[in-house]
Amino acid sequence: MKKPYDVSRVGVLRRGGSPAAEPPHCPKPVSRRRRRTALSCLVAAMAFGVLPAAASAATLPWLPYSPQPWWTYLPGMGSGGAQPPTTPTSTPTSSSLPGSLTTGNYSNGSGTLAYQLYVPSTYKAGTAMPLVVALHGCTETADVFRQLTRWDQLAQQKGFIVLFPQQSSSNNYLSCWNFFQTADMSRGAGEPAVIAGMTQSVQQRYGVDQTRTYVAGLSAGGAMSSVMAATYPDLYAAAGIGSGCEYAATATCAGYQSADPTQAARSAYTAMGSHSRAMPVIVFEGDKDTTVPPINAQQAVQQWQLTDGLALGSSVPTAPTSTSNATAPGGQTYTVSHYGDGRGHELIQSWLVHGMAHAWSGGSSSESYADPAGPDETGAMYAFFVQHPMS
Repeated sequence: MKKPYDVSRVGVLRRGGSPAAEPPHCPKPVSRRRRRTALSCLVAAMAFGVLPAAASAATLPWLPYSPQPWWTYLPGMGSGGAQPPTTPTSTPTSSSLPGSLTTGNYSNGSGTLAYQLYVPSTYKAGTAMPLVVALHGCTETADVFRQLTRWDQLAQQKGFIVLFPQQSSSNNYLSCWNFFQTADMSRGAGEPAVIAGMTQSVQQRYGVDQTRTYVAGLSAGGAMSSVMAATYPDLYAAAGIGSGCEYAATATCAGYQSADPTQAARSAYTAMGSHSRAMPVIVFEGDKDTTVPPINAQQAVQQWQLTDGLALGSSVPTAPTSTSNATAPGGQTYTVSHYGDGRGHELIQSWLVHGMAHAWSGGSSSESYADPAGPDETGAMYAFFVQHPMS
């Protein structure tokens, strides 16, 4: 058994601050072992924003020529083996909100994941509430993502439950969801099966409204939201993709662009299987994002338009039904494009935040990957969700 890379020694991100000013020292590889070491350095440096997201043979000639970014080179993608089904257990944690914030672990035959769960104080047993499943980005935890997005605060205000699954570092060294791995892109297997099982467990425990269960995420979590929407369209009524990628994007969406959206659309429709239906999607992106460039937001819209057209049995108009420009209270300008299904219903929203890099728009300034000056991404996503229950 080869010893895992120790990425903690080659890159540090200051919590609530900027990455270290100097990149980690990476020796020029002249042997297979040294090449592996350099790849480890590259992974850490790019993941933490020390190096540009789109490295290629032009800048790193010792790599095989490819536009593929750091996600391609992540080690340790295995799930570590299946776990027997268990009943999820929760331990209360502190929260300044009047509702209940608990942590626990969920296991089924496809693996085990930790989670946080926020239930608002207005919850009453026997009264169905909506549920939002919120997926964090790389290097984040469920708790960091909760604080960054303030999904729990909105849940208390609006009256819904929020589930924050947490990726295991044993599945991915940088805690990225493996949205680009074949083993984690299908129904009934890998990470989608664990996230779906966790979602269903919460539905059963709290009598959640199964027509109003949604999934949203940031970055790799946004890409995983696409995966969940394609693999479990009977479970999630709508999806939110924050600075993420289309289904079957491949790892090239980090620092470059996703795979051909036409092919991805067919793959998503195939993944839906007998549960295929038009999936409402809201997409957020910053036009200064170099980690997941804006082209990926455009491709996500295209992919879901084509997938939804296949599910409906007729093409969906590609042109927006309306486009508007506005300025957020924090001063950031943005453009919202609305897309219809050709039958008089809104199907997709695309928000482009001008001047925003790789971040959660309107996120808490106390966390990394936040753009507090932008429009409220959390609020916009939930407003879209409530307009799109599963019919």
